[in-house]
Amino acid sequence: MTRKELLEKYYDMEMNNAFCYSATYMMNSPKKGYEREWREAKERADILKELLEECD
Repeated sequence: MTRKELLEKYYDMEMNNAFCYSATYMMNSPKKGYEREWREAKERADILKELLEECD
């Protein structure tokens, strides 16, 4: 497994978490009561995406 593959796996996991905590399929708003979890998952996904872009 490469560093990029590992980052992709973690990115996919965080995007899945964000999706699960989202109120809509567009993932633009959290479910009621899951605001913190949604925001944190989105933040982690954003950081992982930046790291993946640096690998290219």
